[in-house]
Amino acid sequence: MKTVDPAEDDGEGMPPMGSVTEVQTSLSRYNIAPDGASRKDGLGNTFMLYGPGMFVEIFAEEQRSPVKQLMVTMTDQDFAFPVLTRLAREQKWTLLDPESGQRLRFS
Repeated sequence: MKTVDPAEDDGEGMPPMGSVTEVQTSLSRYNIAPDGASRKDGLGNTFMLYGPGMFVEIFAEEQRSPVKQLMVTMTDQDFAFPVLTRLAREQKWTLLDPESGQRLRFS
């Protein structure tokens, strides 16, 4: 999710990270990209991206839809975590562990 500056928080929830296309472009700089396929589920399209030691799911209706969060599943923490920390620091995104509720911010 994108980090919100409390002084700029308008109470509308998480700000968009960009459209699906913009997020894919941002992630491609970190060797995270789709494999050319997407799957359809009951919630709309799930755009799958794959990177070093992880896969990323973006739930959106279409490529132009705004993305407010994505789900990252690490398959190899030793490879994935350094990439995720660099990505979060450079893109000013916050990582959230859904099991503990802990937010990880990198400055």
